[in-house]
Formats: sequence, structure tokens, C-alpha cells
Amino acid sequence: MTGQRVAVVTGGASGLGAAIAASFADDGMRVVVADLLGGSPVDVTEADDVESFFTRVADNWGRLDVLVCSAAVETRSSVVDCTDEEWQRVIDVNLKGPFLCMKYGLPLMVAAGGGSVILLGSVLGAIGSPKYAAYCASKGALVNLAKQAAIEHAADGVRVNVVSPSACEAGLFLETAARAPDPDAVRQMVAGNTPMGRLGSVDDVTATVGFLASESAAYISGTVVPLDGGMAARRT
Repeated sequence: MTGQRVAVVTGGASGLGAAIAASFADDGMRVVVADLLGGSPVDVTEADDVESFFTRVADNWGRLDVLVCSAAVETRSSVVDCTDEEWQRVIDVNLKGPFLCMKYGLPLMVAAGGGSVILLGSVLGAIGSPKYAAYCASKGALVNLAKQAAIEHAADGVRVNVVSPSACEAGLFLETAARAPDPDAVRQMVAGNTPMGRLGSVDDVTATVGFLASESAAYISGTVVPLDGGMAARRT
């Protein structure tokens, strides 16, 4: 199938999702943002909502070439302190959301002759971190979900990969740091603990996602790209 490529970006109204959506648009794609805060309002934790959204994508654009699942939340709680509500919210958004988006988005991608799914993970999907029990669990499980989908749809020309950033200059980390008494000190501390000595940039993320969405990555599937300045290498 030929024509303008269509990309869906969940969580694309702010943070890294917005940057990814803008980068795709600059590359000439038709970008559909799925976000409760803007674009097409979609609750990625609700199956009916997600199914209806992808039905609209099919009706309006007739294809899906790239799916980026960027919508995510986190809560700062240990295993002992994490409440049922906190746990369920994080698992629902960070894990169930990508599951539902692939469940209803992959058939469109297969019908288009193939495509690329990029799930936004985290370095905390590979290493533990005190006080982030639900978040670490959700991002770790996301990796195996991606591998499962990659295996099941390899013959369809669909690639599924995970990009796992550490703290970046946009997104959830900045939101968390902003709640600290001294946000700048938190940013400096995290950057100082990274082997490369800096936070990840928006360009780091958009360039990596753009590569995985392109034909240059045509033989890459079922893998995790640690976008963390060497952090996971030091700790695993």
C-alpha cells in the first residue's frame, strides 16, 4: 500500500509524546495524537475507548504504519507503601494501555502491509529503584509484552521494539523533579549519577524513535534500546 504514512502517538499532547508527534509531522507523516489532554481524547485503559479510536483511524485514514505508546504515569511508593489504587493506575496506564493499543492497532498495521510499533519504556524496566515498585514492574513487563507481539507479528512485516530512556529533559522525570523542594538540585543529582554526566535530551529520544520507525531499522524487532547514557550498563 502506498501513500502518506500514518502514525498514532498515545500521550502525544505533552512531554516526550508531543516531541515525537512533532518530529513525525516534520518527517511528512500524518500524525494522530491520542491523549485525554488533547488531540483525539482517548482513555488508553478502556478497551471500548481504544477500539473506537482505532476504528476512527481506519475509517478516516485507511491505514496505520507507526504506533508509539508514550502515555505513562508513575507513583513514588515502595512495595510496602504502594496502595491498591496506585498500583492499579500505574499498571493500567503503563501496561494495559499499550496492550490495548496493540490489540486494536496491530490489525490495521498488518492490513497496511506492515509497520513499526515503538513502546516507551524506561531504564527502570531493567533495574530496580527504591520507591518505584509499580513503575518498575510496569516497565519490566512491557518489555516481554513487546517481545511477544514482535514474535507473533514478525511474519506480517510488523516490528515491535522498546525505547527505554533514563531521566530526560522532558516528560515524567521533570514532573517528578518539579514537586521536589529544589528541582534543580534533583536534576543535577540525577545527571551527575549518569555515566555520560547529563540528562537525556528530547532530540535523543526523537532520533531513536524516528530510526526505529524507519526502514533503516527494517530487521530490528523484539529488542530494547537503552537510551540512558550508560546507566543500565553500570548497574546490570
